[in-house]
Amino acid sequence: MLRVRVAIGLSLCLLGPTVAYAQQPGQGPPMPIAVDLAKVPPGSWAEYAMTMGQLPPMKMRMALVARTAAGSVIESSVDGGMMAMVGKMIVQMTLSSGAEGSVKKAVMQIGVNDPMELPAAMTGSKPFTKPNSKGLVGSETIKTAAGSFKTKHYRDKTPQGDKVEYWVNEGVPPFGLVKLEVDQKSNPQIKGKSKWEVTAIGSDAKPSITKAAKPFDQAALMKQMMGAGGAGAAKPAPPPAAAPAPKK
Repeated sequence: MLRVRVAIGLSLCLLGPTVAYAQQPGQGPPMPIAVDLAKVPPGSWAEYAMTMGQLPPMKMRMALVARTAAGSVIESSVDGGMMAMVGKMIVQMTLSSGAEGSVKKAVMQIGVNDPMELPAAMTGSKPFTKPNSKGLVGSETIKTAAGSFKTKHYRDKTPQGDKVEYWVNEGVPPFGLVKLEVDQKSNPQIKGKSKWEVTAIGSDAKPSITKAAKPFDQAALMKQMMGAGGAGAAKPAPPPAAAPAPKK
């Protein structure tokens, strides 16, 4: 059950990094969008080293994979760590135009299972927003595996009082996020500080979710998160070969 709870938290995390630390979806501070998505070229992406408390490290990728009449199509994915048993988790979101785009549609795919629509309740009422100038700490240069970035440092809190700090630079696509830290103590499922840090950026991203999404099915989703009952489920190791019979 721990893996299921973590996977649910990760799915919310893909919809907005601090949503996962709240007790209910949508209660955490929204994901900062420090750039105008309308000006971000399709194909732009950033990868992050990601840790959540004491869980094994994971890798996350965020990309603007298309722009349609409905809005900007963002794909976020997490693999490694706790996800190794079920495969990569991908959430594809269509965001409406505007500085604080709302989620018009969200689809999740786990491993090679069929993609599934996500209900509006899982996205939160407002999972994205522009950084609030009232939370500006100052300007700092942050060095990561992706390079050195001149950033604006912001500070915020969750409704539960957990401290959130993030650093943004408009040159890091698609959202401008360089680094994020959550010193959360209110969610017992994720113990300790969680952190994102950009490790690479690029411009050649393409959609990973290409099949039509099936309607939301909670029972099927739980099986996928447990690594059972799906095409992407981990297969048990074969039993050891029997020892050869002794020669007579």
